[in-house]
Amino acid sequence: MKLLLLLLAAAAAGFGQTYTGSFLNLLTPISGMEEGDFEFSMNHRFFGAALKDEPLETFFGLDNGANVRFGGRYYMRADIYVAAYHERLLNRNSILAGWSSAPAPYLQTALEAGYSSLKPTGSDDREGGMVASGCLALIAMGGRLRPVINYAWDGYREDSGFGLGLEFMAAERLAVFGEYFPADDDGGPEDCFAFGSRYNSWGHQFLLGLSNSAGIGTYELMQGSGTKDLSVSLSIRRRF
Repeated sequence: MKLLLLLLAAAAAGFGQTYTGSFLNLLTPISGMEEGDFEFSMNHRFFGAALKDEPLETFFGLDNGANVRFGGRYYMRADIYVAAYHERLLNRNSILAGWSSAPAPYLQTALEAGYSSLKPTGSDDREGGMVASGCLALIAMGGRLRPVINYAWDGYREDSGFGLGLEFMAAERLAVFGEYFPADDDGGPEDCFAFGSRYNSWGHQFLLGLSNSAGIGTYELMQGSGTKDLSVSLSIRRRF
């Protein structure tokens, strides 16, 4: 009985903790993690246009399939993690290591680097290269407003680019945000953008928004998009 009570108390303590920080695509420092924590994430970027051609017939584009990415991070320290991801689009696998810091009350930084490989079709050989990205975030209005900038380098494509984001904490656990990624010269004709909201609760982060790209992360969105049509974007993160 004592053991059961201890387990329930530990579970309740874990469920009561929240952590904040993520966008749909931008790399950002995530506060509230501790040594030994594990984060599982699931991302969906639906292919169908959400607000075009009788959206109720396709359930706002959700019936037309999606790009999906699953992955996890293990925190060796509160500020250092290793991560692995698999993404359906281009059959991409990534192994990464990251570090984040808050050197001042108004400043957050993050770095992430590793190796990413892809196999676009079943007949292609898997190819890849090193990837790296950095983040700088400012904290304003007593923590309610956070502008973010990313710079990313993709060794496989031999390309680099940046992304911009702005987050506003509308309530204690509710944030609204926007993201913008200028397309490079060799990418799609349209710049990529996304916007939505995030809710933090009980060791979870729930993100729901709209985007004109089915890609996930700065490496893919800096390649641009072929459309301005908006599709549903969904991300869920769970802290253990």
